[in-house]
Amino acid sequence: MTYAIIWIITALLLGFWTLLTWTADAVLTWPGWNADALATWPGWVVSLQPPVWLAPWLPEGWLESVRHTLLDWGPTIQASLQQIPDLTGWLSAIVWAVWLIGAIGFLLMGLAASAIARMLLPRKPEPTP
Repeated sequence: MTYAIIWIITALLLGFWTLLTWTADAVLTWPGWNADALATWPGWVVSLQPPVWLAPWLPEGWLESVRHTLLDWGPTIQASLQQIPDLTGWLSAIVWAVWLIGAIGFLLMGLAASAIARMLLPRKPEPTP
């Protein structure tokens, strides 16, 4: 049971990490940053939807909160991306490379937690013949 709890928590953390990465990839690779971004940004943010399989699991208030945060951050994101125009083709690869590093970290933490649980849990005595 302990191992199941450890790996369920690890899977949930990995899922949240994937959701954050998906959102960052969608925002940073939006093609509107090269054009008049701030005029079309609000319409694009409102149309931003989570994947169909994930939508039932997200509370509506959370999605609205993320949309309002993205609307507030629009000018800052555009200014930042205009300072690094040479990386725009690589942003998606960079975002997913960071995801991979984080995913490996979560899996290593799950393995470490399982090893610690194995050391701390009492062992069943071996039957004597």
